Amino acid sequence: MRIFFAVALIALIAPAANATPIRYDFTISLEQAVGTLPGTGSADGSGFVMFDSDLAALAPGGGQIGDLNTPLPTLDLSFDWLGLHFGSSTGTLSTVTFDSFGDPLAWDIDNVLPANLCMNSFRCVQWGTNDFSLLASQGGSGSALLTQSGVYGVAIGRVSWVRAIPVPEPGTVGLLALAFVALLFSRRKALRA
Repeated sequence: MRIFFAVALIALIAPAANATPIRYDFTISLEQAVGTLPGTGSADGSGFVMFDSDLAALAPGGGQIGDLNTPLPTLDLSFDWLGLHFGSSTGTLSTVTFDSFGDPLAWDIDNVLPANLCMNSFRCVQWGTNDFSLLASQGGSGSALLTQSGVYGVAIGRVSWVRAIPVPEPGTVGLLALAFVALLFSRRKALRA
C-alpha cells in the first residue's frame, strides 16, 4: 500500500511541474476602414489564443520572444471578424512579452502566409489577401488589421483582451482523486493496526 501511495503522490506532483496552457480571450470593435471595407457581417469580432507557459523559459528574467518571422508554438487559436474566420491552421502566435516573473504582458497573433513583400512576415497585412494581424498591448488593449482576398482595403479595429481563468484538465482532476483515495486507504489501514 505504501508503494501505491507513493506512486499516487508522484502522479499528483508531476503535473504541477509541467507547463500549463495560458488562454487569452479578446474582442474587436471596428474603428475605421481604409479603402474598401473587407468582409461581411458584424463589425465586432472575437476570438481566443492559447499557448504554453513554457514559452516564458525562452525569455528568462522577462522580455520579448519571437522574431516576427518564425511562428511561436500555439496550442489553439480561433478568430472571427467581419465574416472571416482564422484558426490554428491559418494563424499563429508571433511574439509574447513577459514580465520578470514569467507572466505574459503583451502578445501578437498573425496570419500564416507564404513569403511576402514585407520585411517581416508578421505584422504585415497585405491588401487583396485573406490576412490579419492582432497586437495585444499591455493593459488589456490593442489593435487589429484585417484584409480580404480580392478586396483592396483594410479594416482597423480596437482590441480588448483578458486572460481566461484556467480550468483543470480532466487528467489532473483524476490524479487528484486517485491521490485522495490512496490517502484514505492508507489512513484506514493505519487505524486498523
